[in-house]
Amino acid sequence: MARRSTHNSPAEGFGKSALKKKHLFGPDLLDAIDERPEFHDPYSELNLFLSQKVKNEMRHCSNSKKWSPQLQDELLCKIAPEFQERFPKYRLGVSAIKKTWEKVQYFSGQVQERKEALTQDGKLNIPFFIKENLKSTSKLQNTCHVHPCHYAHQLAAKMSECIAVVDGIRPKLEQLTRTIWSLQRHLIPSLSPEHFKSPYDENEQVDKLVVRALIEITAKHPEISQAELVFHLQKRLIQLRHVTTAYTETQMRKMLSALYADQCHYPNQRMERTLERIPYPTAKCLKGQLASLVLDNPHMGPEQITEEAFAYFQRASHALADLEEEEIERKIQNWAIQNDMLMRWIRLNPTSALYKEVVCAWKEKKDLTSAIKLAQQNFFDKYPKTIGFAKELENLSWIYLKHYWYTANFPEKVSTFDRFLKWHKERQKEQKLSPQELLEKMEKLSKKTLPLLPFNTARARTLLFTEHQ
Repeated sequence: MARRSTHNSPAEGFGKSALKKKHLFGPDLLDAIDERPEFHDPYSELNLFLSQKVKNEMRHCSNSKKWSPQLQDELLCKIAPEFQERFPKYRLGVSAIKKTWEKVQYFSGQVQERKEALTQDGKLNIPFFIKENLKSTSKLQNTCHVHPCHYAHQLAAKMSECIAVVDGIRPKLEQLTRTIWSLQRHLIPSLSPEHFKSPYDENEQVDKLVVRALIEITAKHPEISQAELVFHLQKRLIQLRHVTTAYTETQMRKMLSALYADQCHYPNQRMERTLERIPYPTAKCLKGQLASLVLDNPHMGPEQITEEAFAYFQRASHALADLEEEEIERKIQNWAIQNDMLMRWIRLNPTSALYKEVVCAWKEKKDLTSAIKLAQQNFFDKYPKTIGFAKELENLSWIYLKHYWYTANFPEKVSTFDRFLKWHKERQKEQKLSPQELLEKMEKLSKKTLPLLPFNTARARTLLFTEHQ
């Protein structure tokens, strides 16, 4: 009797091999998502999907406040089908769903503790979270090892993860960091702009256009709200863009020459015809640039003034053409939330004829209104041909006095926000308010013009009414 072979026949071996190959493509061997890098990236599509699904199901699942086998089964049953359709290469396991549940529960719990934390449509209230977290900024100690902007980045990262979980959107981390830093830097004592430059500072040509418009608007309207300021900045840039695109180079030069002659000399008949054809908004825009050049350099000749004014509008045209509207809007928002405080962080020309006149007047009078009046009077006595720019001179005088106040009127240890309060206290001097009335006025003004900054009543009282400060 022949012995039975113990080796597999070729057919049997092939069958087992095929079976194994079949299992290689079965659902049991899909990658578990909690082992994948995407699961540990809070902003990945996978995580955003899971967080939103769990958040939505949290409202309907039984015993939603405590993890249980029943809750686990309910979540897997409801989420797994759509998950498998969206991410066919991955497997949704118990570990991943539980970790997501705990994360959503943690952030949701934090948000629900404060009714201001959510907007009316259920989204995260970003301004509220920024303001709440900035309350501890003044306590931060500056060291040579850690730049204070790292706190802004850390806070932005924490808020971004919360945004991803609660709102289900991928946040713009760098943009959020810039916003937080642009506010935080004004609260830190002993923070010198020259020694604490940050990668989040912005100094492009468009930023210069926005800042210039902002300081002109706030000089004319010192108590303007943030929302109104944003509106006027948008309007100003729209007008500037119109001026730089609606006219040829020849037309621009003719209009600038005619406007300059009209303000400082006697225009000839041809220039008068040019003046008649300039729309008022355009004339106002062009005259503003001419005025700043004339008042800073009253000895400069007419041709040089008009050429430098023309060069300014050319630079503005190129700057506005290079950026998307969304980026310009972001810049407007980021500067508007700082209001007057940005005065400490910008450079103006201290050798300007008007700047020097304003500083001398302030040192003599030590009163804001009196100093402005004296500076104007002295300037016109010295440079009578500039009388046609009287309105612009008054506004520019306020800008220069405010800049000197913020940059040269305090010890370095005084934060920018404290200087802001002191400046507006000085502006209220003529109203002769009681200490309590002044304090209430400062709080109202702060919330109106700087709504993202926390106002500490006790600290403001000490700052405003303690003589040695």
